This record gives sequence, structure tokens and C-alpha cells, in this order.
Amino acid sequence: MIDLDHVALGLRNVGPTLDALVGELGAQALFGGANVGFRAMQVDAGSSRIELLEPHNVEVNDFLARFLDRNGEGPHHMTFKTDDIRRELGRAEEAGFVPVNVMLGNEWWQEAFLHPKQAGGTVIQLAQSAIDPTDIDPEVIQAAGERGDLGPMQWWPDPPERAEPAARLERIVVTTDDLDVAANLYEGLLHCENAGFGDGWFDLVWPHGGLVRIEAAAGRTPGIDRLEWTHDGAYTERVIGGARFVLYPR
Repeated sequence: MIDLDHVALGLRNVGPTLDALVGELGAQALFGGANVGFRAMQVDAGSSRIELLEPHNVEVNDFLARFLDRNGEGPHHMTFKTDDIRRELGRAEEAGFVPVNVMLGNEWWQEAFLHPKQAGGTVIQLAQSAIDPTDIDPEVIQAAGERGDLGPMQWWPDPPERAEPAARLERIVVTTDDLDVAANLYEGLLHCENAGFGDGWFDLVWPHGGLVRIEAAAGRTPGIDRLEWTHDGAYTERVIGGARFVLYPR
């Protein structure tokens, strides 16, 4: 099984984006930690989570710093969790993909990536973890947030009070130069179900409800194009953390 887990934004400083997600859109701060080259934290945005990445330990690995220097802040990758990453890597190779940065030595977190040149312009992370974030009790997280204590791994600034009612992330929209290649990747390799289609686009859904729309690029840069939300307000477009947010009335 494979499931859409989260979409990640690369940021120089997570603070302003975290403030907007929590204080303006009502997202729930969850958990995070530090790694080589970056530190990360996630928020619950509704149908899926958003991960905020910030450079860290760049003297050891500067991949995120280089991404920011080259592209500026904005969408970085989408992560799909599997219960058997070795099986999926085998399937990927049989389908002609060449996974890169494969790291399988730690049972708590194993990962590999599909290069955007092979994945229609989007960095795709395949991951397997012995820890399932969906098992974390949201009431425990909420209580910790109200205390201003999200545990010893909290490196990010305390977010503001959550906006109510919360907006909901409904769909991640990805553009591609080749809809057939995208269908082969997402439907063939990433185990989604087709949830509708039209002229130049199709929708994909995974078991836990994450929804992705694939659109023909039509002159746009292939990759993660925008995040679509519903909220108790008028139609709005804005940029948060270098990513395009489109909010529809619900």
C-alpha cells in the first residue's frame, strides 16, 4: 500500500509561514525534528499534512540551502508512505524509473527519491517508517500546543493561537508536460485511484483522502503549482512560503 503523506515547502525561516498556516488558516502544529542539512516540522492542514523545511547543519549537507538559492522559497517535494519500500523500489525500477538518494539502513525512516526529470517536474519521496504519525493522539498534541510544549524536539517558534474555524487543504495541484507519463507514475506506481477527469486534467485520490490534481502545464513550469483550500470566506489567492494558495468558499 502507498498513501500520500505530505507536501513539503522549502523555507529560509519557517516562522512566518507557520504563523500564517496556524494563525490565519487554523492548521494544527504537530511534530518535527532535525536532520542532516535541514530541520523539519509538520502541520495538519485537513486532507493531508504540510511539512516546513529549513536549512540546518548546512556544512554537512547543503542540499536545501542550494535549493533555496536556486529557486527561492516554495514547494519542494511530495512524500508517499509505503509499508514496503523495497517492494516499491523494485516496481519503480521495473517501470524504468531510477530512484536516487536511496537510504534503507534505518528501520525508523527509510527513503528514496524520484528525480523531477523522471517524475514530470516534481520531486517524489518514497518513504517507510516504523512510526506512523496518524497514530499520534490529536488531543495529546492539542494539549501540548496549549501548554506551549510540543516536546524536546521542538526547534520552531511557538505558533500563534489557531484561527477558527480552520480552513482545509483540499487538493495539491501539480502541472506536467506529459499527462500520460504522469498517469503512469501516479496511477501505475503510486497506487492512487482516478477521482475524475476533464480536458487537460485528472484527479487522483489515496486511501486516507489526500487529493492531487494533475494538469497539463500549458506554458507553466512543471511541478507543484498550487495548494487549493476551502474556508469560510470569499475566493482568495495569496502566496505563503513561496507557494501559491487558492482559497475557495465552502
